[in-house]
Amino acid sequence: MKTMRIYSWKRVLLSLTLGSLLATVEAQGPDPHRIKQIWDVAQARFDTQNDHWFERGDFPRCVQLLRLTAELAPNNYEIVTNLGWMLGNIGAYDEELAVYVRFRRNNPKDSDAAFPEADFYFRKKAYANVPSLLEPTLKSEPHPNTYRLLAHCYEKLGLLEDSKRVWTAYLLSHKEDDAARNNLNRIERKLKGIKP
Repeated sequence: MKTMRIYSWKRVLLSLTLGSLLATVEAQGPDPHRIKQIWDVAQARFDTQNDHWFERGDFPRCVQLLRLTAELAPNNYEIVTNLGWMLGNIGAYDEELAVYVRFRRNNPKDSDAAFPEADFYFRKKAYANVPSLLEPTLKSEPHPNTYRLLAHCYEKLGLLEDSKRVWTAYLLSHKEDDAARNNLNRIERKLKGIKP
């Protein structure tokens, strides 16, 4: 009975949200500002409900609502990565990976779209899968974590020259990152045969 109520609640909320969007489009033509306002209100409500379920440990319901929001906003990095994280949280690793692969494929122009999938492989110690995903994104100034993950991955693979290249490229635009500088120095010592 509870599942039916939750489903009905979601259905009503989704109907109201989509109904309001459709009414706006039919009456006035698409108004991006109005559509964004409606989406923001709906997303805030989704987030509040998910927080409640998460605190209660009701992870299957969190996943269910996150699936819905990911279908409504398939290009939203935060929503998609929240869904992936929650799937990983319940041990549904194949589904988690599928979410990340789909996101990357659906957003080829987003320089950060490959990161969740690459991070998944890194956490699973499948280091060989990471460079082909992240290396092409370096041309488009991705998030700093892309450089960090790729450099660490190259190190794990024993490709120290590549690790050095990535740390060096990163530090050209992030000179203040002392941790990155320390990592570069450590890689350079390794290349010279000096034990860390």
